[in-house]
Amino acid sequence: MKNYKLQVEIKIVECDEPEMSEPLALPEGGFSFNISSEKAESIDECEQALLTVNAPALRAALAKHLQAMSKKNG
Repeated sequence: MKNYKLQVEIKIVECDEPEMSEPLALPEGGFSFNISSEKAESIDECEQALLTVNAPALRAALAKHLQAMSKKNG
């Protein structure tokens, strides 16, 4: 049986888009979440924002993986 590699990529970049209240699913499978420049200067606020966007990304990745495993083993 083969092992599995888990990969995570996080980017924090400036943008001109408005602040968001919840993460946005992207067409290519990732998630995006815009925060204010004030929040971007706070380690606690940045950490909370990353945790907020991380949760749906994890759920989506797990669902996709488990669906593929079910088809493979089913």
